[in-house]
Amino acid sequence: MKSITVYFNNQKIILWKKTEELEIKVDSLEIDEPFLHKCNNRMSNILNTFFERKISEISFEHYDFNKLFNDFKSHFKYIEAAGGIVTNENKELLVIHRFEIPDLPKGKIEEGETPEDAAIREVKEECGINNIRITEEVQSSYHIYTCKNKRILKKTYWFKMQHLGNQMPVPQTAEDITKVEWCNILKVKEHKQHTYSSLKVYFEK
Repeated sequence: MKSITVYFNNQKIILWKKTEELEIKVDSLEIDEPFLHKCNNRMSNILNTFFERKISEISFEHYDFNKLFNDFKSHFKYIEAAGGIVTNENKELLVIHRFEIPDLPKGKIEEGETPEDAAIREVKEECGINNIRITEEVQSSYHIYTCKNKRILKKTYWFKMQHLGNQMPVPQTAEDITKVEWCNILKVKEHKQHTYSSLKVYFEK
């Protein structure tokens, strides 16, 4: 079953493909509304309620997943980014600290760039390291944030990467990164408690 989980702080919206008619869940309440995803005003009202009342979880389900996602996406400014889950030869994870929150290096994909190229560029720029190579693409993340009173939906492509060497990272302070560090398993577990909800799964892995 295909699904996407979209995070807004600690709240989440789940979009998933279903073989039956659309069903909306608001916490424990279930409401059957066939083809509701086609009614943008209705979806807008549900999303506004989700944000205003800080509902912990809602989900939209429909057999046509691409249609559902495109309808959902139309309610936001949509951007794409790419980032790296970078480990070194000691199996330590590269973690950045931005606004005092543990994070992973990532950034917006520039025009004409592939997600792979953008991910490598962002790691190099934000962490000041070279000699990195992609080993595997993993599941993308989705999260919502607000900027200038607009809601932004961001998809981030994630790639596992390996750093060949023992280069000490240097934070890109111009991007509000105050610290970059190689973290062992214990440190990663500690940072997982304080990172963003959409990133916790990548710290676990």
